[in-house]
Amino acid sequence: MISYLKARGTYVLFNSNGIALTAKRGQALIDAGLDEYRLSMDGATRETYAHVRGVDAFDKIWRNIRAFVAMQKERNASKPAVSLWFTAMRENLHELEGLVDLAYENGISEIHLQRLVYFEQGLAHSKQSLFRRSTREELELVRHCEQRCQERGITFTAAGSATPLESLIRADFFRDGDRPWSGCRRPYTLTYITSSGNVLSCCFAPFGHKSAKEYQQDRVIGNIFQEPIEAIWRGERYEAFRRAFESDHPAKHCSQCGLNWSY
Repeated sequence: MISYLKARGTYVLFNSNGIALTAKRGQALIDAGLDEYRLSMDGATRETYAHVRGVDAFDKIWRNIRAFVAMQKERNASKPAVSLWFTAMRENLHELEGLVDLAYENGISEIHLQRLVYFEQGLAHSKQSLFRRSTREELELVRHCEQRCQERGITFTAAGSATPLESLIRADFFRDGDRPWSGCRRPYTLTYITSSGNVLSCCFAPFGHKSAKEYQQDRVIGNIFQEPIEAIWRGERYEAFRRAFESDHPAKHCSQCGLNWSY
């Protein structure tokens, strides 16, 4: 699949937990020309990782990643760029500095801080969210990690053009009055396609629905196995979604996103 896309001039990336990154697969990713490999890493210790991710695989993942980075160096392969993607929550924020150290020690040059998308189940709960809820101490920790990354030559990013600290505070959040979703550009710049072919407005859309009926009626815009993506993208259902987005009554998942975890 990666080779197919690269042959057509596409920039290719994906997120992974790293558990299945064997030497053979790593070699195949390099040979296929993968541009980015984003490793989901929500802790800097085995205990916290297992608690957040639900699997005791921290040591195995880091063995895999170290071997992969070493393989890249041996082959003088600049791609894929390896980055760490950290979902920040109260449960794990204290380990962010340790993650910076892990990145530096293993030659990983980027860390991306993600806000928690929650739907009141398990750890995906509003009480874990840091967005507009962070304490002074939590914000200071993020500020310290920004500085530490800068000193170590690690790129520290967050959603859009915001810095990690700004992404948690978002002073510009209410710039457009009571329409906090309005700054999102996803309805006009990208789409999200599931393995079953369903076309959704973005990667947040699969979360928060109460039933399969709601998901099908309110979230699914089309299906690429039934209709070409061009027709779906320019079709009436997508256009209706965009018109609602531009009004005061967007799709439920857009208003939830803007209010609860932002875009």
